Amino acid sequence: MSFPHISLLSRENPERKEKTPLLIFLKDSAVNFAGSESIAEMESSKVQEVEETYQKVDPESEEPNAARVLALDMILKSLLKISAFLSDFLLEFCQETTHHSFTEDGEYAVPPSTQLRDFLLNNLNVTHPLEANGVFDFLVTILDLLPLWRSVEEEPLSSKFEVYHQVAKKICNRCKLVTEYPVERSYGLIVSAFKDFAFENILKVIRIALMMMPCDKEGCGKQTYVERVISKLPPVFTIAVEWEKNETDEDIFATNSVLSTEIDISEIFKYEGDSLFTKYRLVSMVCWHGDQYSCIAYENRSWVIHFGIQNEVIGDWNRVLSIFAELKIRPEILFFENVMGRDQIVSGN
Repeated sequence: MSFPHISLLSRENPERKEKTPLLIFLKDSAVNFAGSESIAEMESSKVQEVEETYQKVDPESEEPNAARVLALDMILKSLLKISAFLSDFLLEFCQETTHHSFTEDGEYAVPPSTQLRDFLLNNLNVTHPLEANGVFDFLVTILDLLPLWRSVEEEPLSSKFEVYHQVAKKICNRCKLVTEYPVERSYGLIVSAFKDFAFENILKVIRIALMMMPCDKEGCGKQTYVERVISKLPPVFTIAVEWEKNETDEDIFATNSVLSTEIDISEIFKYEGDSLFTKYRLVSMVCWHGDQYSCIAYENRSWVIHFGIQNEVIGDWNRVLSIFAELKIRPEILFFENVMGRDQIVSGN
């Protein structure tokens, strides 16, 4: 039995930097809450850096890559199925009163989702094909661009996906070196395909893997267990599944069959907040099969698969697993939404 590889879903993750030469990682991977820089100041500097990183793409320069554009569409489709994202997205759009044109019926001449898609297409490089598992970094790129979408004062849409976790003070069992770490920021976790594990055990493995850290003292390297602590629950928690792309049908079935539609984030991180609602429910997925991307989302008490502008009702979760097996679908990005937060938004709407 081989243990799955665990890493952070973030632009700052050095393990993924070598795999994504086209992406530039943010310079600051941590927030020092004890320093003079506030979170607001950090967000401002982050937005400025993103503005400098992403230049407007000339649509006439090269033909867009069809698979990458389809991946963008399926990512957007998945994001818009998340209640916390959709509600704030529409609120931001309505607050930005300029640049809107309407039809005679009072509807937007260009729908908000289309305007967001056009914005991303104009600011992303979509001419290169996606590499294996490159959709992870493409998602991070999209989330990093969202603060530039609308100039409103509220938190950017990307904040719905941010997880801030503190690594507890570490004391090496061998050399007794004491190390304190700043707060880390990520959009979730990347987990290699976990065909040998039940999903409930995967969460335990993730927690153990995140707790194992080598000593920073040169020549020591002793692995020490430390807790990763979160004090604020993110509205959305993202898990990306990293496939080798050479899996057999049995491997694909073995991994997909143990997926679960509900997780408890307190089984991954040590939670020290005051909320009792730490459970998250799967709401949408970006999936890959062959050279195509699709979105599978939970809508109106049923799972629906979206491919381009077409969609088809699948049914219950067992039927989803059957579709995975029949079409050899690999779910690559899973979006889990906080159960209480989603229920409050839905009931409010």
